[in-house]
Amino acid sequence: MQGLQFEFWDVELGIPSFLVKARFQPRGDMLIFLNNRTYLSFYFEGIEMLPLGTKYQFKGMKQPGMTINREAISFMSILDKEKLAKMQFLAAKRTIVCYTEWFAIRGDLHVNVETPDENLFDEKYEFFPLTDVTIYPLRQIMNKPIQKVPALLLNRTTILGYHIHHE
Repeated sequence: MQGLQFEFWDVELGIPSFLVKARFQPRGDMLIFLNNRTYLSFYFEGIEMLPLGTKYQFKGMKQPGMTINREAISFMSILDKEKLAKMQFLAAKRTIVCYTEWFAIRGDLHVNVETPDENLFDEKYEFFPLTDVTIYPLRQIMNKPIQKVPALLLNRTTILGYHIHHE
């Protein structure tokens, strides 16, 4: 009998002071897996770790794999638009701008219709999905993430503040 086969996703991670390009293999549904708090860390393959700051003494490093603490992950960009069909999003969404230590992230946050604007990130989950995302650096950085991504999973514990975006 052959074991379950899980597919790899091309992702970009924001972690403290670094941008990480990697391949990630969730064990099942992406959002359920990331929000399963029994996993304290996640393993990524084909790592390229690039410093965000301009005063680092190295330009980056590559490793075949690396385990990253879940609390360190500020965001995970989903780079393959076709993978979105494999994710389940709530139909209701609000365009928001979230601020982390290094970035302003604008996108459509998928939430329940009755969720009040001032409490969009409840403690039931850590990672929240945004679609149609644009990432803006808040300071001069050495390595910029891909600016426009089809989806991004944002860790609520790294959000410094947010507001509803009105065009």
